[in-house]
Amino acid sequence: MMADNFSREVALRALVSVLCVVLMSCLGLTNAYADDWRYDVSPKSLTEAVSAAASPWHEKAALLDAIDLTKKPAPALTAAAKATQAIAVHDAVVETLKAEGYYHAQVSVTPRGEGMAVHVLAGEPVRVAKVSVQWQGMEHADRGFQAPDFPLSTGDILVQSVYSDFKQSVDALALSRGYYAAQWRTQRIALDLFSRTADITLIYDRGERSHFGEVRFIDQQGRALEALAPRWLATLTPFQVGDAISAKHLVTLQKNLLDTRYFHDVRVDLQAPDAHGRRPVLVQVDIREPNKVSIGLGFATDVGPRVSVNWQRPRLNAQGHGIEASSEFSVVRQQAEVRYRLPYKHPIEDTIQLLAGISQDDIDDTQTTQTVVGVQRVIAPKAGWQRTYGLELSEERFRRQSGESDAQQFFVPSLSVSKLRSRGGLDPTHGFRQQYHLETASTAVFSDADYLLLRGNWRWLTTLAQRHMLLARVELGHIISDDFQAVAPSTRFYAGGDSSVRGYDYRRLSPRNANGESIGGQNLVVGSFEYAWRWLPSWRPAVFLDAGNAFTGGWQPLKLGAGVGMRWISPVGPVRFDMASAISEPGAPWRVHLTLGAPL
Repeated sequence: MMADNFSREVALRALVSVLCVVLMSCLGLTNAYADDWRYDVSPKSLTEAVSAAASPWHEKAALLDAIDLTKKPAPALTAAAKATQAIAVHDAVVETLKAEGYYHAQVSVTPRGEGMAVHVLAGEPVRVAKVSVQWQGMEHADRGFQAPDFPLSTGDILVQSVYSDFKQSVDALALSRGYYAAQWRTQRIALDLFSRTADITLIYDRGERSHFGEVRFIDQQGRALEALAPRWLATLTPFQVGDAISAKHLVTLQKNLLDTRYFHDVRVDLQAPDAHGRRPVLVQVDIREPNKVSIGLGFATDVGPRVSVNWQRPRLNAQGHGIEASSEFSVVRQQAEVRYRLPYKHPIEDTIQLLAGISQDDIDDTQTTQTVVGVQRVIAPKAGWQRTYGLELSEERFRRQSGESDAQQFFVPSLSVSKLRSRGGLDPTHGFRQQYHLETASTAVFSDADYLLLRGNWRWLTTLAQRHMLLARVELGHIISDDFQAVAPSTRFYAGGDSSVRGYDYRRLSPRNANGESIGGQNLVVGSFEYAWRWLPSWRPAVFLDAGNAFTGGWQPLKLGAGVGMRWISPVGPVRFDMASAISEPGAPWRVHLTLGAPL
C-alpha cells in the first residue's frame, strides 16, 4: 500500500508539472502542498503558458519555448480577461491530465490579485484492464519487420502518448520496409470511467510488401542520363528489379551516386506501381561542374606553414575516368602529383590509379629530390580492410651538407592494408586504426639495391566515464637488406617530430655518419601514451609520454619525450598544441608542437 501511494505521489507530481513546471517555474508561481495540489500563479503572459500547458509534460523543448515567450511584458489584464484566461487554463489542464490517464481530476482556477490560484485534485487514474494486439499479413518472414511488443500492460496507467507513439512507430517501420498497403484494421480504446479501466484493441494488417521495378536515370533536363555508362550505374545500384523495397536501399543508392563525385545533386523517387505491381525508381541527377579547385592553408611544427592547391575533374567521360592534380609547398618540402583514376570493378570501391609526381625535401642536413611514376589498384570498401597494390618506378637524388651525394633508381612493388573502426564522427571518442605496409626492390629488376621493408602502425582510442580519453599508438618498422647502405635515404626510418616522439625535432632521431649527419635507420620503434580530460566540449588539457628511436644493427635505447598540451576542437578539425621535453637529452630541452588533425 505504501509503495502504491508513493507511486501515485510521483505520478501526481509528473502530471501537475504540465502546468506547474510551465506556470510555476517559468512564470513565477508559489506553491503550498497538501493532500491535493494548490498553486498561486502570477504569470506575466498566460497566453503562452496555456499553449505550453497543453503540451506533454516531458516535451522539454515546448517548456523552454514557453520560458522565452513569457519573458515578454504583458499589459495589465481586466477582470473579464482574467476570467477568460482562467477558463482557458482550466481546460488546458483538464485535457492534459486526461492524456496522462487522469479522467477524474478536479481542477479549479480562480483569479487572485494580479495572478491566479490553481487547485488540482488528480484523483485515481484510468488503468489498462485488457490489451489485445493482433497482427495480420505476417505470413512471409521479414527480419526487418518483427511484431513489436505493445508498451502498455494490464495495470498500467493509460497514457495517450505511449499508445500514439507505438502506432506511429509501426507505421514508420512499415513505410521504410515497403509495406505501402499496411493499415490498422481496428484501433480502439474502450473507456469505462465508472470502473476507471480501459480495454485496448489493435488489429494491424501488414499486407503485401512492394518490390522494386525498373530504375531509370535522367539528367536535370529530364533526358536519359548519358554522363555515366549503364554498367557503372548498375554497379552503384544496391538492388535488382524484383527485390523487396527498403528505404535503406534508396538512401544507399543516393549516397553511392554522390560519393562518386560525378554528380552535384541526386534525387531518388519511387513511382506508382507498374503493370506488374512493382514500383519503378526514378533517379534525377545534377551533373557536377567539370572542374573543382581548392586552396588550403596549414601549419605543423615539422614543416612550418604550408600551402596546398588541388584541382579535380572527377568525370572526364562516360566510363567514369577522372583526373586530379595536387601540390603542396612549405619551407622544407615541395611536392606535386597527378593521378588518373579508372574504375576497375567499382567506381568508388575498386579503382586503378596512374600516378606521376615529384617531391623535394630539405630536412635537417639532407636535400632529397624524388621523381616517381606508378600504377596502383585501390580497394576501399565502406567497411573492412582497405588495400592498395602498387608498382612504382622512382629516381632519387640526395645531397648532404658534407658534400656526399648520389642518384639511385628503384622499381618497387608494394602492398598496404589498413582498417579503421571508430565512434564519434569527426571527433571520435573510441576507435582503433591498424596499418601495415610492405615493399620490396631487387637489383635484378631495375633497382640499385635489394631490400624488403616491413612497417606497422597501430592507434587505439577510448573514453572512460565520458570525460577521460586515453590514446595509445605504436609504430614498428624493419628493413631486411644485405647491403643497407645502398637503400635510398627516403626509404629508411627516422623518428622525432609532431607525430612521432615529441620533444625532438622532425626526423632528428636516427643514426649519424662520421660528419654527424642523419642518415636514417634500419629499425624503427615508437610508442606513445596520452591522457586528455574533456574539460569543456571543445577544450581538453592533456599529458603524454612518448618513446622511440630509429637505429641500425643491435637494439638502441629509446629516447623519451614527455609534456603537456591542449586540444581544441575547432570548426575545421582538432588542433593539438603540445609543450614537450626531450627527457633523454642533456638539459631536457623543451619544444613546441602544433598540429591539425584527428587522433586516429
